[in-house]
Amino acid sequence: MLDETGMEVMALAGSGYSCAQIVLVLGLRVMGRENPDLVRAMAPMAMGASFGSVCGALTGGLCLLGLHLGKGLDFETPALGGKIPPAALVKWFLEDPMQGRIPPTCAAVFESTGTRLDVATSAPAPACADLVARTYAKAMALLVEHGIDPSEGRDLA
Repeated sequence: MLDETGMEVMALAGSGYSCAQIVLVLGLRVMGRENPDLVRAMAPMAMGASFGSVCGALTGGLCLLGLHLGKGLDFETPALGGKIPPAALVKWFLEDPMQGRIPPTCAAVFESTGTRLDVATSAPAPACADLVARTYAKAMALLVEHGIDPSEGRDLA
């Protein structure tokens, strides 16, 4: 059964967003922002970059961490001194007991759910909604664990 975030994931998927895009849209909403350029830039991550490679939920989660922690302008410095915790998100993804220790590829996720990977569509399958929601939640939790308030963006002073 999907929680509130899972339902939001399904609504966004129904609107045609890919798994990676959904993670970013959710993260931007928490900040009270929209960034169509960023969301569009995530489109190629759909369906494991269109050939079943790395799961878009994972790439979206990694980009959400980068949105809060990475360098974006010449005069900026990365938050946390550049110590972005992507390894923690990847480790969690690989060891998440709800996934049964499957490889972090889109094709493996689909195979584990008994769903056929269809790269003709970019929207995540219903079987993936929970994984997208949990990956988003884990990325947000990692930000909080590292002292970053996910509702605050990196404003330019």
